[in-house]
Amino acid sequence: MSSKSLDIRREIILDHYENPTTKVADTYKVSKLYTKAHRDSPSCIDNLTAYVQVNKHQVKDVKFSGIGCAIATASTDMMANLIKNKNLLQANKLINNYLAMIDGKKYNRKQLGDLYVFENLNKQLNRIKCGKVGIEAIQMALNKNEK
Repeated sequence: MSSKSLDIRREIILDHYENPTTKVADTYKVSKLYTKAHRDSPSCIDNLTAYVQVNKHQVKDVKFSGIGCAIATASTDMMANLIKNKNLLQANKLINNYLAMIDGKKYNRKQLGDLYVFENLNKQLNRIKCGKVGIEAIQMALNKNEK
């Protein structure tokens, strides 16, 4: 990987970490239209809650709150933006595709948009959980809406 490519990846991650568009304050009061799910990591600071609004099997909005490292915050923010306006099936497919990438399995890079920046995360065993914690919270909240 070239240093220019690495710089672009860092820039994308830092932008979503420092300026997440879907993060809300811990004191934020979401309406009853949102389903929430919480995930944390026993081995680090990551402690995130996802809020998903679904209407007629369509993801209308996704927000998250809590504390996360750069990888956890950036990946959660990016996924929240990616699945907005998708139906539940599409959203879960995108999440499963991302999780396959993180686990070093076969995945479709084109579907992930800027989330490709985490494609080498599976080589950093201590960071895999960081890349999954917020995404798993989003998926848990989505799955509560499938019933």
